Amino acid sequence: MTMKIQITIEGEDFEELIKEVSTLLENNREELKNVLRLLAKEAIDVIEESAILDRGAELYIKLNRAINYKYREKK
Repeated sequence: MTMKIQITIEGEDFEELIKEVSTLLENNREELKNVLRLLAKEAIDVIEESAILDRGAELYIKLNRAINYKYREKK
């Protein structure tokens, strides 16, 4: 499936362009919410991959050890 979407926003300055983009987003709130929901679900799937969870666990252990070491060092 091939789809081409072309959006043209014209303005004299950056402020006008931002207003046009804001208007576009405001007029398509439900579609924007659906896209954000889809992206959020995909992001959660990526985060839940075992390699990322394993790396997060390793970093947590290192951080916990460093905190404990610093705490003991100050006593």
